[in-house]
Amino acid sequence: MTAFRTRRFEASDELELNAVFNQITRGDSKRPPRPIEQLRWLWYNAPGGSTDSWVVETEEDTGWRIIGHHALTPIRFTFGDEDWLCGKTMNTFILPEFRDKFLYLRFEQRCLREADARYDATYSIAPGTARLRTAFGYENIGNWIRLERGLQPLHLICRGVAELAGRYSYRARVGLLRAFGSISALPTRTPVLELEEYTAAEAVSSQFFADFWDEARGEAGMAPRRDAADLDWRFWKHPGFEGTTLTYSWPEGGRAYFILDNTAGHSAVYSIVDFYITPANPQRLDQVLDALFIWCAQRGALAVNFFTTPRGLPPQLLDVFIRKMKPSLMQRFEPAKELPRRFTPRGRGRGNGAQADWNATEILMIL
Repeated sequence: MTAFRTRRFEASDELELNAVFNQITRGDSKRPPRPIEQLRWLWYNAPGGSTDSWVVETEEDTGWRIIGHHALTPIRFTFGDEDWLCGKTMNTFILPEFRDKFLYLRFEQRCLREADARYDATYSIAPGTARLRTAFGYENIGNWIRLERGLQPLHLICRGVAELAGRYSYRARVGLLRAFGSISALPTRTPVLELEEYTAAEAVSSQFFADFWDEARGEAGMAPRRDAADLDWRFWKHPGFEGTTLTYSWPEGGRAYFILDNTAGHSAVYSIVDFYITPANPQRLDQVLDALFIWCAQRGALAVNFFTTPRGLPPQLLDVFIRKMKPSLMQRFEPAKELPRRFTPRGRGRGNGAQADWNATEILMIL
């Protein structure tokens, strides 16, 4: 009979856990193996504190071996002037050969009971997770939609060729995307608005982000916190992140920013991994999106992507995105990503926040 045990993650587990994670994701052509530095960054450096992590082990002749895992990474949220802490499920798995021998759901339920005192809510992002976790009190608040704006002629053909190559080689996929992007930059156009560009080091120390969320949080509803420390951990100093931050401030008041990512094989497909505009003015959003598209096209981008949910933005802003960016054809061939959440007893006791929609961009998707 196979022997199992579960326990809290320890620092000495880092290398083994990361190796098992890379083992189960090695068939994914869209990302390279995860370096150990990225695990350490995610586990120990979040502004909300260290990740809660548990492992499942089986006993073998050589000793105990990790064959499963569950984790909750703390993500800071705000709801008006209230501060909330939510746990994002991370790297949840049981190796395939043990799935009919170990009752995983009971293990996760114990993890949740142990962590509930710390969090106001927990959530997950993955295909098919809502039904799996219904028994724990999770409710799907919307499937993710991927919007896309093509910037170059034949961008779908170029990307299709790169995707086919990526089935055999991650490097081939990246190389083809870079090649297509390098020969497709559009002639210079003059945008109506001039966006200010920041490197990661410049953004975290800029005056723009020093007080941005203090100004924006009052109208943001239930939203991931966007202090400089949160954006620095999630994006700017994230190991391997290669991106740009673009901002604009209107002379009469109001600000907007975009964080663009062109890593993980998307060298010629820029992703808007986070954005916020305050106040939520659709005419202004229309203007800054036009400026953003011109900026990306001038640098050889084939397309721009943006993820959100049907209720992840104020309706007047979502309407602008849908008008200027169409649902991605690529998403038709991918399983739907869900956004199930559950409120802990602590969160349910905090009133209206437990009924509010969540502001949703890729800031919720911790890799």
